[in-house]
Amino acid sequence: MSFGSEAPEAAPPPGLLGKYAAAVSRLCRFAYGLAAALVLMDMVLIGGAVVFRYFFSAGFLGADEIVALSLTAIVMLAAPEVLRRNQHIIVDVVVALLPPRAKIWTQMWAAVSVMAVAALLIINGSNTVAFSHMIGSLTDGHLEWPVWMLQSFLPLGGVLLGLVALEQIWRAAAALCGGHASQTLKQGKRNPQSPADTL
Repeated sequence: MSFGSEAPEAAPPPGLLGKYAAAVSRLCRFAYGLAAALVLMDMVLIGGAVVFRYFFSAGFLGADEIVALSLTAIVMLAAPEVLRRNQHIIVDVVVALLPPRAKIWTQMWAAVSVMAVAALLIINGSNTVAFSHMIGSLTDGHLEWPVWMLQSFLPLGGVLLGLVALEQIWRAAAALCGGHASQTLKQGKRNPQSPADTL
């Protein structure tokens, strides 16, 4: 098992794939920035709630609810960029022993699996959003936000994951069709790992 580390940005692949990869990169980085902003917001809210509770014996109304409700948005907005950077945990004990062409096929299979998960998020998430909107479901607590607004991050995250998975499938297909794997699959490359990075 290894933990991916972001490789230095290489030159984008030429042609339509390069343009698509650049567009996906911009979308995922924007979503990642929103997720980071939500994390900072949660830190401020939690810290403020602690200060209010212990120094002023008062609660910070809605702070815990906002933090809990933002977790879905953080995960769905950050996951696509983490996948694009190849920074997720990978069980590669067997894959590392495969020849280069077989490794490309395993990357293709992994991307197809991500595409299937993205499709589930889009379909089931959209159905859940529609149902919650139809019945007018609200969150518990003081805020009473519409549940469908929070659930909408599920299909949104699915769309972003699907875009990244499509790019990875495209790169793998280009490599299998005779492209240079070192360039076409540059996101599969990793920085040299320290012993602590490998289990």
